[in-house]
Amino acid sequence: MAIVANDNYREQPDNTKLDHIPGDYGLPVLGYTIPLVKDLHATIDRQYQRFGAVSRFRLIGPKGLMLIGPDLYKQVMLDTDKNFSAEMGYMGSLGRFYKGALLLRDHDEHRFQRRIMQSAFKNDAMKGYIATMGPMIAEGISNWDTIDDLRFFPAIKQLLLDVAAEIFVGLDADDERAQKLNTAFLDIANGLMGIVRLELPGTLHRKGKIGERYLKSLFGGLINERRLASKTDTFSYFCREKTEEGEYFSDQDIIAHISFLLFAAHDTTTSALTHLLYYLGQDMDVQQRLRDEANAVDKPFLDYEDLEKMPLMEIAIKEALRLHPSVMMMQRRTIKDCEIGGYKVPANTNVWMAPQHVHRMSEYWDEPLKFDIDRWLEPRNEHKRHNFSWVGFGGGAHKCIGMHFALMQVKNFLHQFLRQYEFRLADNFSSKMQTVPLPKLVDDLPIVVKRIAVK
Repeated sequence: MAIVANDNYREQPDNTKLDHIPGDYGLPVLGYTIPLVKDLHATIDRQYQRFGAVSRFRLIGPKGLMLIGPDLYKQVMLDTDKNFSAEMGYMGSLGRFYKGALLLRDHDEHRFQRRIMQSAFKNDAMKGYIATMGPMIAEGISNWDTIDDLRFFPAIKQLLLDVAAEIFVGLDADDERAQKLNTAFLDIANGLMGIVRLELPGTLHRKGKIGERYLKSLFGGLINERRLASKTDTFSYFCREKTEEGEYFSDQDIIAHISFLLFAAHDTTTSALTHLLYYLGQDMDVQQRLRDEANAVDKPFLDYEDLEKMPLMEIAIKEALRLHPSVMMMQRRTIKDCEIGGYKVPANTNVWMAPQHVHRMSEYWDEPLKFDIDRWLEPRNEHKRHNFSWVGFGGGAHKCIGMHFALMQVKNFLHQFLRQYEFRLADNFSSKMQTVPLPKLVDDLPIVVKRIAVK
């Protein structure tokens, strides 16, 4: 097929000429948004069974294509022909508040901007983060056995927000700016869910925009100070990073990257841990296997070198992310005409990918709806049946740059929590899940914890 050059793709409107591809758009304007929110996996599976791996689809607003299956995800995420734009794919969603973030950069620009984060995620920096993280987690969970109605989701969310303020931005949790930062951050997260996308009084969008402006003001006012200091928080590393020509990155770039990092790193880990504890609270044998692994590292806080001693914790969080990925929908837009799954797809076409569905395909996973950490171990190694059947951290150039940080944070929490407490789900727990604004249990996961002697 002829390739249509599209060097100015950012200025082009969305393509909607897709009648040659099977599928339908659901309700006017809303598309399949309502059934997707109620049951994402069932909605995508119906689409797959009716129309196959490529089909016309719609969420609120834009029309496009739903792509299903690891072969198509590999094509999009590796993007060897530089044909898929993450910037334009997310422009109508994340781009409303996080324009310029690393995820919303394409190809050479993405590679160039990724340099800002290089020093912030090297070993020396990570060793500093883990030293800060341990005592904060210890203090944060120290009284959990005294709380009558302990809801894990809000408890871990607040704890991880405090950790993020300290490690990512260098603000103590008691700092008034940290509290305002947390409020702004939550308002933006809610703003992303707003249907009305105008700054009208009382709307979620307006509150989110106010939060966005606060973050820009806060970070912008700290950049010059952090460039002259030797602080070891992530934001300070960003401020001191230079281009190959020896120039600092622009204030605008730094603000965009640190703002999105707070969003992406905190929310995803909060969701992942909530789902993991949902399963561990019902499976005492697996809970004990992880506790034994934690006790084998016989010290109050982990050192960086201890992380590799916890393989079961790593596969446990990956199994939770398989069943309930923290990012429920991934988006791109085509830059030029191409072929996807045997169909000719015009330039400027929105495409969606649903990780949860590919994570539960019986072609690649045995008993895919079952929580089973042993599927990741020898001799089963189910995750090796296709290298894109699990995309819990994305893939290709846009694979999560904070993946190792997230795993480090999970292991730190589990090491301390499981050594101090046994836990189960409360008698009144609900198994009902929500998809937006963040994947989690609708009842915030009530748990009952019992203190045990630390070995």
